[in-house]
Amino acid sequence: GTLSANAAGLLAVPTVSVACLMLWMDRQFGTHFFNAQNGGQPLLWQHLFWMFAHPWVYMIVLPAMGIVSDALPVFCRRPLVGYTAVALSTVVTMMIGFGVWVHHMFATGLPVLGMSFFAATSILISLPSGVQVFSWLATIWTGRPVFTAAFYFFAGFVVLFVIGGVSGFVTGSVPVDWQLTDTYWVVAHIHYVLIGINLFPVIGAVYFWFPKITGRMLDERLGKLNFWVMFIGFNLGFFPMHFTGLMGMPRRI
Repeated sequence: GTLSANAAGLLAVPTVSVACLMLWMDRQFGTHFFNAQNGGQPLLWQHLFWMFAHPWVYMIVLPAMGIVSDALPVFCRRPLVGYTAVALSTVVTMMIGFGVWVHHMFATGLPVLGMSFFAATSILISLPSGVQVFSWLATIWTGRPVFTAAFYFFAGFVVLFVIGGVSGFVTGSVPVDWQLTDTYWVVAHIHYVLIGINLFPVIGAVYFWFPKITGRMLDERLGKLNFWVMFIGFNLGFFPMHFTGLMGMPRRI
């Protein structure tokens, strides 16, 4: 997961660096890269930004998914089911992640044929993620789980991963995205994938590795209480936003 993210960073970060340089030149030296009044292209900013920002989402999540693949089997008392498939899916996810940036721009008036291609890749990228989800579920199902605080966070992550993944899969369809773009549906989706899918594995990893690093165990009762407060609170806070988004409530309100 970390290797895939680091390799992607070498390719993704230069695009946003160039975008920031061009914007700085527009403001400081009067160039017109993004100024439509002088022949510039505001959409060029969006392209350059999302060429970085969508791979960046996977650069964050793949190490967190790697944590789950590494630590979850410990509490299931068996090796990870389909290890090779999970490792390959991690790499494939990062590779396809470079071909989906336009799904953030479906409402900007781009050619329909081009949007159809990016809609297809946006739906395709759910397949390697599905491989990993079913691998984790199979590991739990065929193992003998020990219900520690760390296990709770990893299992809760799988639930949030499915919810966040499905809400993103839905907006991969162009006409659906036209209805949901810039609504609270998108706010719900981004919080599920950035907090639910990233933060929960990291908190679980703290409960898993802290004793290995320090030689001191963390309190299991407090850990489980921590999980339930976070899990219930998170879903109470963000799940209803799917419905407000479907009803048309704009973002940033």
